[in-house]
Amino acid sequence: MLNRVAASCALVLISSPALAFEFSFKGMIKPEMVASDQGVASFGSAYSQVAPTHALRTDIFGGAPATEQQTTFLSSDATSFQASQSRFSLNMSHEKVRTVLEFDFIDGEDGFTNQTAIQAQEPRLRLATLYYDMNENWTFFGGQKWSTASGIKSSGSYNWVGNAYRAGNSGFLAVEVGATYKNDGLTVTGALTGKGRNATAGGINANELGSMPGFAVDVNYSFSGHKIGAAGHFAELNYEDEAGFVSGENQDANLLKMYTTLNFGAVSVNAEYYTGEALNNQNALGVAPSSGLNAAGEVRESFSESGFFTYVTWKLNADSTIKVGYASASVDSGDRARLSLTDLNENTTAYINYGHKITDSFTAFVQLTNFNTEYGSDFEDFSANVGRAGVVFKF
Repeated sequence: MLNRVAASCALVLISSPALAFEFSFKGMIKPEMVASDQGVASFGSAYSQVAPTHALRTDIFGGAPATEQQTTFLSSDATSFQASQSRFSLNMSHEKVRTVLEFDFIDGEDGFTNQTAIQAQEPRLRLATLYYDMNENWTFFGGQKWSTASGIKSSGSYNWVGNAYRAGNSGFLAVEVGATYKNDGLTVTGALTGKGRNATAGGINANELGSMPGFAVDVNYSFSGHKIGAAGHFAELNYEDEAGFVSGENQDANLLKMYTTLNFGAVSVNAEYYTGEALNNQNALGVAPSSGLNAAGEVRESFSESGFFTYVTWKLNADSTIKVGYASASVDSGDRARLSLTDLNENTTAYINYGHKITDSFTAFVQLTNFNTEYGSDFEDFSANVGRAGVVFKF
């Protein structure tokens, strides 16, 4: 009797409109093979195929001239088998509230250097966002999400994590609180945001010091299947308040961009252009090195840069798609003289890929990518090719 009463109460609670929570579990599993014909790096300076972003110098190792054997290593081809770019998300909605909690498996703490199994591929928090849809026009949000200034989030590459960052794509994740207004085709978003990434092991730094947060804005308009937009991120880095500060001044960290998506039946075009300064300080993943304090406590001035990316998608039929992309970013000419031999000066990437749906949720793909990277201050350039092939299962 008691069991029947308890079951009846549980059924009432679950079916009650006031407690009608809706949950979903989504994700993608992506096993693949990656091969390169010489050294490539994944955001850092180590030979790594986790999420390639640029070609390595083959004449310098650890900041010093490479020995003959080190040059052999950096010039060598390599092949790895990976599943680290898989990801999953937990989603919940209740009345006007929505949430998303998303993870992937990149070894961010070790600098994106472990591409094979059982090598510290811990879950990495990507999204943790709460949305409140007040009405059909207004949505309020807070949490870790794609930056309001991220523009077009994908470069079209199957290298999901590399994603043409440091080569023309800019704007990554940020912790924000803000609101979005929608009316017909117009969408306007404004947010208070963290000024940048915590780039040291010492806790609070110039990216967080000061009472003023950063500010981000995005305005876009959709019409007839097309979209045009502009976005920006604005902040000040408080170096003068750091414990080790000796001389210099606070630096601006700004990002401005324009973007568009154009659809013409089976063919679509995405393009984005940006300009800014101190992009790596604000976690926007630009080509220029970060600003900061040197060993003497002097402020290293921010580097200005600009870049763009574009890709074309051609749907051959319902199951087959070809994408071709190109991206490039460079440090502004007035700042190049301050670059070191291992700093990136200009970086470009070009790719072509083919995806074929085997089922609605299962896709096989191949992609060929070229990186051409010019280093300062001697402006030597290095080129590398990366091939990848695998499958994606979406659930």
